[in-house]
Amino acid sequence: MGFLTERSNKSLEYKGKVYKVNPAFDTVLRIQNLFDETGLSERDKIMHALSMLLTKGRIRVKTLSLRDKTELLNRIYDQFVKDPKKPHRNEPAVLDFEADGEYIYSSFLFDYGIDLKDEQGKLEWRKFIALFQGLSEHTKIREIMRIRRMDIPAYNGHNSKEIQNIRELKSFYSLPIKGGGGEKGLDRLFSALEAMATREVK
Repeated sequence: MGFLTERSNKSLEYKGKVYKVNPAFDTVLRIQNLFDETGLSERDKIMHALSMLLTKGRIRVKTLSLRDKTELLNRIYDQFVKDPKKPHRNEPAVLDFEADGEYIYSSFLFDYGIDLKDEQGKLEWRKFIALFQGLSEHTKIREIMRIRRMDIPAYNGHNSKEIQNIRELKSFYSLPIKGGGGEKGLDRLFSALEAMATREVK
């Protein structure tokens, strides 16, 4: 089923029980940050993530085993977050949703007239990604991503100023180095989010 014909269904059935999910873009991004935390156990991260995503069934989740909670979170990821059509491809990082938040905000406002602050809790993750991938080259975040992808040309005796300019731009817009907070790998569940947003932009 295509993106435009796919109905927006915020319900998920797991082991005969129905759970209501709100996969708002800001919730998904907060969970990404949660899974980078080093001070929380794997169990706590999973429980917090489910609590943030579920609008119905939170109490029922508490009775599930850790294995079932993990499986439920994976099901939510597969149904509401992961791109079902295209595999994730590793490439150099050109986007960080947290560090680039202001650039993304201004870009959505510039291109679409959408105030992302007003859309918190409402705009679904996959809709957010579709809009992000459609941002024009005139937006600030697209300009910054282009700079980060830019190769530094070899010196030819005449382009020292060009090389210096590119180096300064890449340095100014460089991304912070992140450390992983993971123990088993599940905490990298949302590690492909930036790649999902940048995959279509070359």
